[in-house]
Amino acid sequence: MSHTHQPAPGRALSLHIGVNTVDPIHYAGWSGPLTACEFDARDMATVATSRQFDPTLLLTAEATRGAVIRQLRAAAAALRAGDRFFLSFSGHGGQVEDTSGDDDETDRLDETWCLHDGQLIDDELYYELSRFAAGVRILVLSDSCHSGTAVR
Repeated sequence: MSHTHQPAPGRALSLHIGVNTVDPIHYAGWSGPLTACEFDARDMATVATSRQFDPTLLLTAEATRGAVIRQLRAAAAALRAGDRFFLSFSGHGGQVEDTSGDDDETDRLDETWCLHDGQLIDDELYYELSRFAAGVRILVLSDSCHSGTAVR
């Protein structure tokens, strides 16, 4: 008996972010060069496509705070219970002093994704993911430093 993969019912969207360098204007002169993050994002989009996801890529200069938030909000608006969303990030991760002040960080540091034009703080990412409808299955893969609590 042969088994073939049957896609899950419902819509499936994905967003893949790969940041090889950041804009030094927004990082005190640091450009943070990396070599494989765009390749990682393209590979994740290929994996997503093989599983019937409709992928969007944001690479280096396209991977701005505004673009990432716009893509997350568009996916949240489009997906309903039973749908799927796959988010991947490859790039630098950072830490900043806890911005919310609500003691949600035992080390008093928020984790960040270093996007091209500024850091996306874990509290911001959590908020954007909370905008998805109940019942949307979300998978996040973060290949970055300090990624352990990047979505909390």
